[in-house]
Amino acid sequence: MSDKNKDKNAALRGGILRLVLLLGSLCFLGCSQNSENVSERAGESNDGEIRVIAVSYPLQYLTGRIVGDLIAVECPVPREASDPSLWKPSREAVLSMQSADLVIANGVGADYAKWLPKVSLSESKLCRTATKGLALSDYIAVEDVSIVHSHGPEGEHSHPTMVSRTWLDPAMAKKQAVYIAAQLEKKYPQFAAEFAANLDALTKDLDRLADLLRPAEGEDLLPLVTATPFQKFFARAAGVGELHLTWFSIPEVEQANLELKALLESADATGGVVLFDRELPSKEILTLLDGQGFRSLSLDLLDQPPDDGDFLSSLEANILALKKALAR
Repeated sequence: MSDKNKDKNAALRGGILRLVLLLGSLCFLGCSQNSENVSERAGESNDGEIRVIAVSYPLQYLTGRIVGDLIAVECPVPREASDPSLWKPSREAVLSMQSADLVIANGVGADYAKWLPKVSLSESKLCRTATKGLALSDYIAVEDVSIVHSHGPEGEHSHPTMVSRTWLDPAMAKKQAVYIAAQLEKKYPQFAAEFAANLDALTKDLDRLADLLRPAEGEDLLPLVTATPFQKFFARAAGVGELHLTWFSIPEVEQANLELKALLESADATGGVVLFDRELPSKEILTLLDGQGFRSLSLDLLDQPPDDGDFLSSLEANILALKKALAR
């Protein structure tokens, strides 16, 4: 073979080799880009998991309705926690929250999870549905008459307490859901259409409950007294319940009974409904209430998943029970 032909063959082999390498690199690049697109589509966090955490069951429910089957929504609070707002997270729970894409909370103004400020979280992870999702007029503050103390020139006094269970009012829950959906869309823009469709279905459900809870025009209802501030959003949405007697928690029920008895005896009111949280007080207090023409009603605060149904069905059951008790 002549030197000229050898040179041609060498050049041809070199060209083929370069072509193979080019095609290989393009194939690798394409696979790499496809892999990145799949990861982006899934919305994976740094640890490879798609995770959103909600600090309460109602927020978990609202978020879960919006994301559907696309993203897992976890609540770190165990079912056995008697008061999820006062639960103390373990180290594992803290690490789980820190590795999540988003943490859905209420936030300042209606701060529910008292433990959350103790968890070191990036601000970019926090979705404060009450702080930024609500207007100033949406909030409720009550004077906590059972915690009276003295400092400075004011003498004995108590400070207003911000009510945190916003989601007991379906209209408030709707506002929070809208804000949650907006933040989810920012985090996972590839799912925007699915989020919008799911949010539409959720808001229709919440609108129906808001209409059910709202008193009909001209409806004559009994006065409602809330024994604690926890149900205040629920009572306000029902158009009743301006009177708040005392603040107490179930572990201190005996002392709370004494306070409630003294306050009720001094109240210039006869007849109505007294709304308690979770369970009714002692027989002594029930007898006192009955003697003054008051009906007693206890409703679940919906802090934990119910044994049957879900947040929405449980809230509807609360609404129906309240309307029945308030009917003259």
